[in-house]
Amino acid sequence: MLDFIKGKIIAVKLDRVIVQTGGFGYSIKIPLRVSRDINTDDEILLYTSLVLKEESINIYGFLETSERHLFEELIKISGIGPTTAMNILSAYDRGTLYKIVEEEDIKSLSKIPGIGKKTAQRIFLELKGVLPSLDYEKDLKYEDILSALINLGYKRTDAKEVLEKIYQKDKTEETIIREALSILSGKDGK
Repeated sequence: MLDFIKGKIIAVKLDRVIVQTGGFGYSIKIPLRVSRDINTDDEILLYTSLVLKEESINIYGFLETSERHLFEELIKISGIGPTTAMNILSAYDRGTLYKIVEEEDIKSLSKIPGIGKKTAQRIFLELKGVLPSLDYEKDLKYEDILSALINLGYKRTDAKEVLEKIYQKDKTEETIIREALSILSGKDGK
């Protein structure tokens, strides 16, 4: 299996990127909200999931391993294929989806093409116990940044809330702290 692909972005389309690595160009399907934040000629690391069907072979790419895991959990659910799973991940980040599942918000989930009331209920049933375990894989950098923000006087809950939104392993600590402080200082001013 392809675990990840790292390379130069050759082209960005609405639902996919072309990544060149080792003399090959891979067409990788990505969530729509990811395609908005990347540019050609950037280097990218995508955690991948390979889906084989009789008529096609597709590679799906994600910026975080936990998002890939969520995709793989979604496609295990009866009635949810890779396209519907990508539609869900394009519409909602992991945190928002977690809230929708916890609150059993059928209306929000039914906005996704291909998901009706019964499918939404099946998703709630299947993901209720799974989503909490898909939290960020805590690494040393994450913990260091969280500790730094707490030492600067911010509440742990506020700092974690901001980190959940902006943390990416490929960003530098300095960049993440700068972004977090910008957001947290805006909260204090409100």
